[in-house]
Amino acid sequence: MVGDLGPRIAMANQHDRIFKQLLHAYLDDFLRLVVPETLDRLDLSSPEFLDKELFAEGPRGRRRELDLLVRVRTANGRPLLIHVEIEARASPGMEERLWRYRNQIKARHETQVLSIVLYLRRGRPGVCLKTRESDLGPDFPGFRYVSFGLAGCSAAEYLARPEPLAWALAALMDPGPLSRAELKMACLRWIAGLRARTDPFLLVDCVENYLQLDPREVAEFEVLHSRRENQEVRIVAMTWSEKIAAQGEAKGRGEGAREILLSLLAERFGTLPEGARRQVEEISSLQRLTQLAKRVLTAHSLEEMGLA
Repeated sequence: MVGDLGPRIAMANQHDRIFKQLLHAYLDDFLRLVVPETLDRLDLSSPEFLDKELFAEGPRGRRRELDLLVRVRTANGRPLLIHVEIEARASPGMEERLWRYRNQIKARHETQVLSIVLYLRRGRPGVCLKTRESDLGPDFPGFRYVSFGLAGCSAAEYLARPEPLAWALAALMDPGPLSRAELKMACLRWIAGLRARTDPFLLVDCVENYLQLDPREVAEFEVLHSRRENQEVRIVAMTWSEKIAAQGEAKGRGEGAREILLSLLAERFGTLPEGARRQVEEISSLQRLTQLAKRVLTAHSLEEMGLA
């Protein structure tokens, strides 16, 4: 079991990266898919994302970063926090976790909370309003939240929707009569039509990561890919590949700069405290890493460098 932990953590990080970015960029679409009857009551003109906040999973539980926490306002000007958890599959403890998070969010921010859990692979298909019943019986209010399970939903139904996010999410749904190669092409064809209006990178990234084909399916996809009517899909796929390559190059430069900084710090100040090492590992800006490396030569302490 221990040997399996690394891949599971990497996959969880991938889920977080892809879907946090998607929901940041397509929050309106997501809420229209999940709580359409509520959308007219919300002002989404200036959402404030607070998803770096940490909450404990119970009195002795580990502290955990929420997947997404965004502050919006209702149509009458009142604040509302929307909390979204992204899960690979349904688990018995998810409802309890959501309930605990909701209570901590309300206590910290003193405002209403709309709780949503998004299941990628397993979970009841579609959108469901669920209730965690109170132990004191039906006369006492329970906890209500929204569950959205992608697996088992009809991909064709979501491809027919007007929201671009739905076309990317269709990659995780039931293809119905389509082959997986045909479903991937259908998702990318819809997304390619957005090129004149918006950057489709995040949507394509979702499809490419969650609808990966085996060699036989790749061959089928290449045949579809070569057709004249799919020229825009070829352009979008090429653009996505170029951006992924550029990101990989930038990441490589950042990791190299981080290792150099850690080495310089250890040589200057000795064995680094875990807190200082963690701060450096969390820096994503290449410019910031370079600035800190230059300061090592003149700083007298980790405190002076802001890493104590």
